[in-house]
Amino acid sequence: MILTIYMSIFLVLVCVDMGIKQYIEDTFEENEERETLISGIVLRKVYNKGFAFNVLERSPDIIKKSSLCAAAGVFVYDCWLFSKKKRMIGKFGMTLVSAGAVSNVYDRLIREKVVDYIGIRTAKKRISKLTANLADLYLTLGAALCNLSYLAHRRKRK
Repeated sequence: MILTIYMSIFLVLVCVDMGIKQYIEDTFEENEERETLISGIVLRKVYNKGFAFNVLERSPDIIKKSSLCAAAGVFVYDCWLFSKKKRMIGKFGMTLVSAGAVSNVYDRLIREKVVDYIGIRTAKKRISKLTANLADLYLTLGAALCNLSYLAHRRKRK
C-alpha cells in the first residue's frame, strides 16, 4: 500500500516536469523569457547539454553513460531503502530524487539535452543567468531530505 503511494507520487512528479518541458519546447523560442505571477521568477527556454552549468557539454557520450549509471545507482538504492521499515522521510526524499533523475535522464537520452525553464530575474547578472527545471528542484530537495533522514537514523542508533 505504502509503496503504491510513493510510486504514485513519483509518477505525478515525473509527468508534471516532463509536461512542462514539453510545453516549453512547443511554445517558447530558445532563450525566450516570460513573466510569471511570482515576482522575480520567469519562464525561459534554455538547453543544457552537459551536467549542471553545462559541465562536459562537449562530451555527450560521457554525459549519457554517466547519467545512466547514476540512475541505476539510484534504482538500486531505492530497492534497498524501500525494503526497510519506516524511514518515511528518506523514502520520500528518494522518491523526489528518482523523479528528478528519470526526467533529466530521459531528456539526456531522447532530446540529447535537458530543457531548463525556471529562471530568476535579479540585479545580479550571474544569478539571473541561472535556469533550472522542476527535476533539478526535486533532486535538491530530495537529497536534503535523504540527508536529514540519514542523520536522524544515525542519531537513533547511537
